[in-house]
Amino acid sequence: MHLRAASAFSLVSLIAASGALAADCPDPGRQPATEALIALVESDPALQEQLTRSIALGQIINSDPTTNPVASLEDYYDFVDALVTYPPQNIKTGVVDDGIRVSMDGSNYCNWNILDILSYSYFLVDRQLTTDPRGQIQFENDAFSAWMRDIAVEWGKYLETPPSAIHVPDFTSDPNFGDWYCPPEGGYATFQDFFVRELCATTFPTGSRPVEGYDDPATVVSIGDSTSAGWWPISRDGKLVTTYDGISQAGEMIKGQLYSNVFEFIEGKDGEKVIESFGSIDPTLFAGGTWTHQFLNVNNYHRLHVPVAGKIVYLKHLQAGVRMKSGWAEARQPGEVSHYDPQDTADWQFGQTRMVIGIETEDHGMVVISPMGMAQVSSIVKRNWVTEGAQADKGWEFANFAFGGSDFVVIFQEEADFVLTVDTLKEPAPGAGVNYASSLQGQKYGCFGGVTTCSATPETPPAPPADK
Repeated sequence: MHLRAASAFSLVSLIAASGALAADCPDPGRQPATEALIALVESDPALQEQLTRSIALGQIINSDPTTNPVASLEDYYDFVDALVTYPPQNIKTGVVDDGIRVSMDGSNYCNWNILDILSYSYFLVDRQLTTDPRGQIQFENDAFSAWMRDIAVEWGKYLETPPSAIHVPDFTSDPNFGDWYCPPEGGYATFQDFFVRELCATTFPTGSRPVEGYDDPATVVSIGDSTSAGWWPISRDGKLVTTYDGISQAGEMIKGQLYSNVFEFIEGKDGEKVIESFGSIDPTLFAGGTWTHQFLNVNNYHRLHVPVAGKIVYLKHLQAGVRMKSGWAEARQPGEVSHYDPQDTADWQFGQTRMVIGIETEDHGMVVISPMGMAQVSSIVKRNWVTEGAQADKGWEFANFAFGGSDFVVIFQEEADFVLTVDTLKEPAPGAGVNYASSLQGQKYGCFGGVTTCSATPETPPAPPADK
């Protein structure tokens, strides 16, 4: 598959480094992943009906062929061909939040920017087909969900090959992708190498930003460069209760509540494959506790650091879905850009591929940290020092996301009395109320003990144990 894909990728050099659009994208031909989907659809009339209906509902929301060119199953098959043979792009066009560039060009998918094409791929299958809160194909059809994971993995393999780096200079020359890393001499060999880039060792010699409240056990810091989505109570029976909105197949708004099982999130549930595990944990410790959620954008630092000091007593790496929630954000006024918008709500992590790590702190009980795989590729790679019984220092790097991972959760016990201290912005978040300021890895995220006055004095932590 990847040899065929590479020949198509070499043709995409029609797009100049200046960000000019190719007049016509090369035809990648029918890909094995697409052929697998066609066979799946032909063998499953329910899937054919679900996929056709989801595409039609997407057309109701946005019928512009330049930004929503998939209007039929055949169009969707052509899109999949393009998706699995897509080299990441960062074309210099309009921008949205955090300077993320937007580019869409109808069925010329090689002229789409990376976040646009990935968000669009989930928009097409994220339409609400039933009144059930999980009434999208991603949840309704297990075979289709497994197929989505397979194509995510296949594309991820391509991102670890040299042809995938063809447009990386367009990312490294974009200041919105950060000034915290040092590109190697000669550039990055693959797109994945760029995506998991480290903090510059000259500026951050121990591999971490300065950690605020390093010596204060009451201070919890941000796992990575990210934006907080908020904090929520966990019920006595281990449920996270959230509200949801959707649009039914009849075009009517659906509103309700979703009850997600935090205990199953920690331990796993039937059908989720255990990739690696050690230790044990009693999930009922978190009854009445607090659930927090942070998300990363495509331009963020994608390495993850320990938010509290303590002993690692539990790990479970679970392979499940590779889902993402995506909507269409229409430009409302001059200067705005219409775009596909990843919608990272508090409940979307349930059923996702994830790594769950339990840290036993000295004074504030058990803390669970859990990076989540979202969309392509949904891989989480832990460091070798993360073993049962290992002492974790605040600020130590414990894992990184491979491309697509962009989400993590931190869970606290009730007696920890955690308080989120992240600054809020004046502008309300669309549909969510509170709009939180972005945090850098190592910045103060919250306090134990029901206070907000825990230390924010920065200190450089020691380096973690080296990987063997």
